[in-house]
Amino acid sequence: MATNPKMPDLPHIPPRRPENEHAKVHMIRQSKFPWSIVILIAGAALLLAIFALLPRAPHVTALPTGAQVPQQPTADQIQLTNLKLAPAPAGGAAYMTAILHNMGDTAINGVQVQAQFLGRNGPVLETVNVPVQGLVNRTTSQDLAQAPIKPNESRPVRIYFQHTPAGWNHQLPELTVTNVVGTTP
Repeated sequence: MATNPKMPDLPHIPPRRPENEHAKVHMIRQSKFPWSIVILIAGAALLLAIFALLPRAPHVTALPTGAQVPQQPTADQIQLTNLKLAPAPAGGAAYMTAILHNMGDTAINGVQVQAQFLGRNGPVLETVNVPVQGLVNRTTSQDLAQAPIKPNESRPVRIYFQHTPAGWNHQLPELTVTNVVGTTP
């Protein structure tokens, strides 16, 4: 038997390394410049610049020049005349009739008044807010929204008080127009 003590040459096998070579540690070189501090300062400066340049309040834009707000009705355009007070047939209710004059430029489709009932010696006993209703044929009430009062028009109206306070002096209550709703003609 013949043996060849020489190992065959294989070109792809890397040569063996010495045993102590794997123990070498390669150190990564670190820069001595403080990059983390520079990045923090740059970030803070960027945030300050953003906050300084942002607007502090919302931008207010002007209304378009062609837009006009229609004139709104006011209590000044309402005039009540020929006030008459009559008790209702039953209970402590009362009706007040009047002529409502629309002195404004807009049609009125709703009016609310505040009535103050005075006592015998003049103190205010009760204050109520009630709507004004139009009258049809002098007997039937109708909501003003169904039949608006046009500008410079007069119409009979009725104000209904569900109850009157005890001790009331039976004089006309003091009326103040508190709300007027209208439309453009």
